[in-house]
Amino acid sequence: MADKTEDKKDSQVVVVQARGGKGLQGYLLFAILGGFVAWMVWGQSKIDVDVKAYQDKIDKLEQKVDSLHTKNSHLEEESDSLVAKITSYTSRINNLNYRINVIRKETKAKLDAVNSYSSDELQQFFTDRYGFDKDSIN
Repeated sequence: MADKTEDKKDSQVVVVQARGGKGLQGYLLFAILGGFVAWMVWGQSKIDVDVKAYQDKIDKLEQKVDSLHTKNSHLEEESDSLVAKITSYTSRINNLNYRINVIRKETKAKLDAVNSYSSDELQQFFTDRYGFDKDSIN
């Protein structure tokens, strides 16, 4: 039984010591974090950056963008002129197609008229057209 009471006393002492050291740990943690933040802000060396080289690259890229804008404007103008030409060609093609259809209809009407002639009417047609009164066989 004596051993059990001694264990309880030791654990109580440890708990008392842990509570007493907690304030000191907080101050140490705060001091370490403060030192780390100060080193991050003021202690690091400066980064060496070649600003002139980057500025030259930026200038070259701006020139390239400007030249591409100029080319794009030229291509847009050329595209507009080609669209106008295509529109004019389409109109001309439609006009020619209309004329072809009119000629086709007129030719069909004439062929239908000739196909409907009897043999006497055909003979009269060619006689009137070429001036022959007699048959070529006679």
